[in-house]
Parts: sequence; C-alpha cells; structure tokens
Amino acid sequence: MRVAKTEPGPAAEAANRRIAEHAAAQRSELAPAKVAVALDQESQRFISTLTDTSTAEMLRKYPSESQLAYSRAVMAYLRAQIGK
Repeated sequence: MRVAKTEPGPAAEAANRRIAEHAAAQRSELAPAKVAVALDQESQRFISTLTDTSTAEMLRKYPSESQLAYSRAVMAYLRAQIGK
C-alpha cells in the first residue's frame, strides 16, 4: 500500500508561522542588543554595561558602583604613596 504525499493545509502553515514568530520574539527578548565596555580612569578598571535597546534600560553593570568606589580609593592611596 502506498501513501500519497500531501501538502500541509492552511492550519498547519498558520501554526508553523506562529511557532516561528514566537521563537523570533523570544530570541529578541532574551538577547540584549548592546554591550559596552569602557575604562574607568580613576580606578583603572574596565566597566561593562549591558543595556536593553528597546527600553534603553541598563540591565547589568560590572563591576558595581561599590566595587568601583573601593578600587578608586585604593588607586588614590597608591598615588599618594608614590607622590611621597
């Protein structure tokens, strides 16, 4: 017995299209579009920020402000010691 190959119907095509749209939407939600890296002159550390481009909201920053403040204080102390 031979089974005839049939084309997918309109419901199957609509379902596949909806699945593809959903997958694309999830990828764009999960992947932030902008990562910036800059050097903080006072602490001599690189700072990376992760920003959501759709809302322009900063999602993550590494190192944190408290870590940067500590590094800045250490660098200020070292500069003062060298200057003596």
